[in-house]
Amino acid sequence: MSEAILMREIQVAVSEKGHRVFRNNQGVCKTEDGRYIRYGVCNPGGADLLGWTSGGRFLAIEVKGPKGRLTKEQDAFLTAVNEAGGVGICAKTIDDVRERLG
Repeated sequence: MSEAILMREIQVAVSEKGHRVFRNNQGVCKTEDGRYIRYGVCNPGGADLLGWTSGGRFLAIEVKGPKGRLTKEQDAFLTAVNEAGGVGICAKTIDDVRERLG
């Protein structure tokens, strides 16, 4: 399954359980005068999906394909979310999310 399809399935599944997530698009663009501007929450490293659980905890989900691996920045972001009392998940399958969110 592609990462894009998995991400959409995760968005639907968490919404059905009362949680809220939003796509965190990240990237960089070059201005006419040659400067680079980064956009997205915690770029680099922020998770693909950000939101909150039905209980009000911060929720961050990094979606990876079957062979995907977290970058050190992504790992640090998810670790920080979990240490602060939120829910940070690296999801290669929909079951990864279900296991953490019920």
